[in-house]
Amino acid sequence: MDKLIDGKALAESIQQELKEEIITKNLKPNLAVVLVGDDSASQIYVNLKKKACHQAGIEFHEYLLDADCTEEHVLGVIDFLNKDNHIDAILIQLPLPKKFDTDKVIKAMSPAKDVDGFHPQNIEKFLTNQSGFVPGLSLGIFKLIVSTEENLQNKQAVIIAKSDIFYRPLAKLLNDQGATTTIAHPDDKDIKTKTSQADILVAAAGQPFFVTADMVKDNAIVIDVGTNKIDNNYVVGDVDYSAVFQKASHITPVPGGVGPMTVAMLLYNTVRLAEGPEQSRRAEKK
Repeated sequence: MDKLIDGKALAESIQQELKEEIITKNLKPNLAVVLVGDDSASQIYVNLKKKACHQAGIEFHEYLLDADCTEEHVLGVIDFLNKDNHIDAILIQLPLPKKFDTDKVIKAMSPAKDVDGFHPQNIEKFLTNQSGFVPGLSLGIFKLIVSTEENLQNKQAVIIAKSDIFYRPLAKLLNDQGATTTIAHPDDKDIKTKTSQADILVAAAGQPFFVTADMVKDNAIVIDVGTNKIDNNYVVGDVDYSAVFQKASHITPVPGGVGPMTVAMLLYNTVRLAEGPEQSRRAEKK
């Protein structure tokens, strides 16, 4: 097994499988993406998702809203999409402009169409084993870890994250495989002690080169979620890749690691939602 975890190759394989599934099952998945404002990174991400959807056979609907629009207008668009029987899945491109209440906007989505799985009801259902619908970010990271073919039983996992809400599903996925998982804030004064004991280290600190070699256990699996632009030209992760590469047993690059898998999981979850009750109700109306 290569030390480099090639997220791009894995994502392309998943997307090809989804394309074949859509054809075989004669599905007509529809994804609506709401982008508020003109953040350049968000626009790039939306275009990547649009391209991937077209390649897989998923109808892509863009709702581009000005940054100076009101929160009521954004909520109105979401309400419209909630009621549109042709839309299977809704994605709110994050981050939203600072003036918006992100939690309120996410909660406005119908849980049945929340493709990211970030709605509190969806997270709670997954954590309490009431639903098998896995939030895409966590599922993508988990698939990258599983691709190493390492036995996760009795492994120590540490997830560095500013907010645990997006990473609790990942913790559950790892725990279900027999790993012990801790979510640590980047400002934790004991962060180095915790990370240096981790067999699996997931970095989502939001700071370039936050994870240095002395924070990483020998032969650890290292997953870098970070995407940081420096000098307006280079995109780097939260991990000091060149230094940590020497110590890790497996490591994701940036770009080419978690990013492509996040897009693949968006497509995967869109197809899952297209197979659900909403599709059946739509078919009954025809």
